[in-house]
Amino acid sequence: MRKVHIIVLSLFTALLYTILFYKKGIGLNLFVFEMILIPVMLFLSKPLKFNFFTILLTALTVASAFSVMMVSTIWGVVINYVLLFTLATALNNKGSRSFFHLGLESFPRGIMAQVRVFQRWQEDGATPTGRITIRKILYMVILPIIVLIFFFTLYIKSSSTFYNTVEPFFQFISKLNFPLILFYCLGIVVANVLLVKTAPMRLYKQDISSTDILVRRRKPYYYPFKKDGLLMQNKAGIVLLGLLNLLILFFNYLDITTIWFNFTWDGSTLKEFVHEGTWILVFSVVVSAAIALYFFHNNLNFYSKNKTLKALTIAWILQNFVMTVSVIIRNYWYINYFGLAYKRIAVMFFLLLVAIGLLCIIFKILKVRSTYFLLRTNGLSLMLVLFVSSLFNWDVIIAKYNFEHYKQSFVEYRYMARLNNSALPYIVKSLEELEDIDTAQEEVMPFDTKKDYFWGRTSYHERVEQRKTAFLESYPERSFLEWNYAEYVAYKKLVVSY
Repeated sequence: MRKVHIIVLSLFTALLYTILFYKKGIGLNLFVFEMILIPVMLFLSKPLKFNFFTILLTALTVASAFSVMMVSTIWGVVINYVLLFTLATALNNKGSRSFFHLGLESFPRGIMAQVRVFQRWQEDGATPTGRITIRKILYMVILPIIVLIFFFTLYIKSSSTFYNTVEPFFQFISKLNFPLILFYCLGIVVANVLLVKTAPMRLYKQDISSTDILVRRRKPYYYPFKKDGLLMQNKAGIVLLGLLNLLILFFNYLDITTIWFNFTWDGSTLKEFVHEGTWILVFSVVVSAAIALYFFHNNLNFYSKNKTLKALTIAWILQNFVMTVSVIIRNYWYINYFGLAYKRIAVMFFLLLVAIGLLCIIFKILKVRSTYFLLRTNGLSLMLVLFVSSLFNWDVIIAKYNFEHYKQSFVEYRYMARLNNSALPYIVKSLEELEDIDTAQEEVMPFDTKKDYFWGRTSYHERVEQRKTAFLESYPERSFLEWNYAEYVAYKKLVVSY
């Protein structure tokens, strides 16, 4: 498509973006925007070269837009934007298969798209000297404007006659809606990212040229202490993995005996209890992956005497899996005594990714797969897990769970009062209900629940009632483009109980 067509299309897309989103909440408008833009993106990507990954990414982006309209969470919107911009890069880089590669390339591609839209394309018949470059924009546009503003300001300060002459211009400028103009400019930036084609970068070439199967390289290995390198590497790996297995076995034994069974809560907040286990797990998994990749990234995979090393490496990874289960149990105890929260839910999804990553490493070792296989499969897992995590209204789930389990879990009023509007029907409580909750909390919590940091029931009740009133007053005045199912249900429930 010619340059002028792309510019016009970007301008119209920015106009659509402004009409749908300016001073509006996210809901139906996001779904409408993407249902219009995605077919346009597919049309501009002719000839289409769909592979499994691109088809899946397109389907997830559409489903994510629909989910935002139904669930309406900030996390869902963020994931939708990630999927949409990654889809734009995937359509630009035909044949891509790795979410990691596309994600990393999406950032610089978004910048290059803004530059590319100003350049003349070779198919328009322009000579190289006639092309617009960043240097030309700098010297012919930006610098003249800066100098012009400088002297304009200087003349205004030095001459009242000049000021009086140009004063109508300032009056005109003051009447302009600058927030609207800036929002339209943001729409142009978004349109360029989604619609403008750019040259693929090095990551794309690496992506399409890589394979899942590890190939044996007929190349000698030289080590200063031994001539036959594979033999020495195998022996060194057996010693290292043997010692590491003994160490982590003892570590897991302590966790199993003290956390899996016989756990006793000492009344602490358990925050460090979970965090220390999580960070140890992160470090251990990174080291485990590095060790596995070091020993099984080359011809050692094809060494006939590597069975012991393989067994020790798999045992080491499986013990890391046991460590993952230990962190899940730590997080379970945290939730059991302190209720649900965003970070505690995020930890569970993170641990799911860790478990998938460990299984992928085992599969790589057993089936002789490449490092690219790990990047591709774990990238796909990350994309799917992020998508699944965005399908749920966690605010509603948190509100329901925490107030239903107030007899065993601590209810932090300050946190509960910040949940989004869709959770309002479940966090609105009468003073009598809150008094019952406080009484139960004092009985089951081994710490002082009336510290200055914690909100009392009166402060909580006032804050939630203010939010409920504001929501009931503002909801009927909203544009239909802001409609989402979660807040619609919340409004109906509140109206009935009001």
